[in-house]
Amino acid sequence: MQDFFSLNLSALAVKSPALALELHDFKPNQHYEVFQGSDPLNINIIDKRTNTALFLTNPLEETNAKITEFAKYSHYPYLYFFGVGNGVLYKVLLQNELLKRIVVLEPELELLFIVLHFMDFSSDILEQRIIFLEAQKCDFTRIDTLFATNRDAKIYSKVYDLHLFNAYYERYAKLYIEINKIFIRAIEHSVVSVGNDSRDSIIGISHHIQNLPDVIKSPSLLNLLSQIKGRDTAIIVATGPSLSKQIPYLKQIQDYASIFCIDASLPILTKEGIKPDIVFSLERVELTAKFYEDTPKSAHKDIVFAITSIVHKRLKDALKGDLVQYSLRPFGYTNYFELTEYGYLGIGMSAANMAYELIVHARFKRCIIIGQDLAFGKDGTSHAKDAVYGTNEIKPEVMEKKGQKVMVEQYGGGGMIESTRVWQLFLTFYERDIANTPYPIEVINSTEGGARIHGTKEIPFKEAIKLIDTTHKKSPITLTYPTEQEYQANLKKIKQKTLDWITLGLKDKAFVEEVFLEVAALTERFELLNKEGRLSELEAHELESCIDRIQAVKELFDEQRFRECFMDAIQSYIFHQEMDIAKILVTPTNTEETKLIKQAELIYAHKYWLFSLAGGMDAVIEVVKQALRTWTTQGIITEAEINALDSIK
Repeated sequence: MQDFFSLNLSALAVKSPALALELHDFKPNQHYEVFQGSDPLNINIIDKRTNTALFLTNPLEETNAKITEFAKYSHYPYLYFFGVGNGVLYKVLLQNELLKRIVVLEPELELLFIVLHFMDFSSDILEQRIIFLEAQKCDFTRIDTLFATNRDAKIYSKVYDLHLFNAYYERYAKLYIEINKIFIRAIEHSVVSVGNDSRDSIIGISHHIQNLPDVIKSPSLLNLLSQIKGRDTAIIVATGPSLSKQIPYLKQIQDYASIFCIDASLPILTKEGIKPDIVFSLERVELTAKFYEDTPKSAHKDIVFAITSIVHKRLKDALKGDLVQYSLRPFGYTNYFELTEYGYLGIGMSAANMAYELIVHARFKRCIIIGQDLAFGKDGTSHAKDAVYGTNEIKPEVMEKKGQKVMVEQYGGGGMIESTRVWQLFLTFYERDIANTPYPIEVINSTEGGARIHGTKEIPFKEAIKLIDTTHKKSPITLTYPTEQEYQANLKKIKQKTLDWITLGLKDKAFVEEVFLEVAALTERFELLNKEGRLSELEAHELESCIDRIQAVKELFDEQRFRECFMDAIQSYIFHQEMDIAKILVTPTNTEETKLIKQAELIYAHKYWLFSLAGGMDAVIEVVKQALRTWTTQGIITEAEINALDSIK
């Protein structure tokens, strides 16, 4: 018999090393006994604890019945199961080329151990067509990753269902229900993360293009990292209601720990005579500038202002003459410019998330978090004393009226506390970042209030600062600006890349509009024939030809350049439509008639999808063009060069 277990274990060692290690060290024959019939696929497994068989009758017959039952899921690219069974079902399902991924959650490690001895899943594990998870160890972070890293999985999440393998697994009903809840929460989070409004992305693109000439003049992110690499302790200072009580201890330790401060905390620290090492700004909103405008210029001395390329001009102006270090957020349109030395920070949704990312990239040994309540104080306050926009900037009663108030686990556990959906989103990103940290960093939450951040140690700040080395003071951060040669090389690159964005984008948009007009004409013909009772005149080849044209548009998304230039902005235009289209795509077609109906439904659904896509692309191209005009005052490009772009069809 071939050693399937070694093959599977080797594949798991690459894709799921922790699970591979557990399986490698597992002692067999603890709770289960295997019975195999004359047919090698006729495998039954007996639970010795209860003398219960996995299959109550003939395993092969039950499996064949299950395969027949799942024929209706033949067009589903993503399937989710609770229970590995004897593994035969999954080997059969994986023969379907339309199936991109099966996720199997198993509550009994011994059953998975047995199955991996009888079935070779190694190639599917390596290709991630099948993912095995220990059910008891599946937390939100692990499930969220299934959707966060796979756009198609998000699109098909509207047809998500967690299938129970068979009746044997009903004994794990409580665990099944809990995991199903986690899946639903993860799907909701992934959909909310996409958003339903493209304005933020459009504004971000505009600011990014406008700021690019300043970005390439600033010290690089790699330069900043080289200056703080391997330091001992960083303290992230957020602006929650609990911050005020931590200020005296922060003063004591400020000469020894690296203080990473979010923009909103700067005026508070300045008032208290505390100088942070780095201040972070992530957002594109104009009002963020006030945090810098409300601090005297003298207080800006010796601070590194780590800001992203999408910040507002007013914020940029407020930092004139200061040590500003730009970085790129990990968006498609920032990656497009290939300025790798400036990227990438800001995958999360807050400046505190950005600060944590930098700490991890710099390989700090310890991170202490203060003021990160992510919840209302017990007195209903939303921010710390002396916050620029007041301690009651966000009001719980207003959030409740808007349906934005939620309850989250409180710091220290033992109860729940009032929060908002946005703070909950920040919290989720924080927990995900901590869970995905690629080395053993000590993360301490010393907020002593607000929400619990899973993955952190909860230690009072007074005690946490005792862990900091005070035998010598920290070194100042000194950064180096690019040489003139480096600047000119990057300037040439960003100019050409921006012009290509517009010229190639206009050609792609023209193609999308062309296909839209073809689809619109065909749907009008549908309606006319239907009105006159002549639908039978429709030829199958007409529908197939139209769907082929739609598919040609979809192939644009296979091009890296197209995805980088347009995806961030247009996904909110088309994502929710694609979720509805996915429901049509998974519909089985058993007859010519049902096939024609499905094709017609797909064509109708894509009519508005194409319209939205063309409109979104047009908005992006126009905003890039307008942002490019701001470069004319710096002599980087002329009006004539920009006007020449209008002649491109």
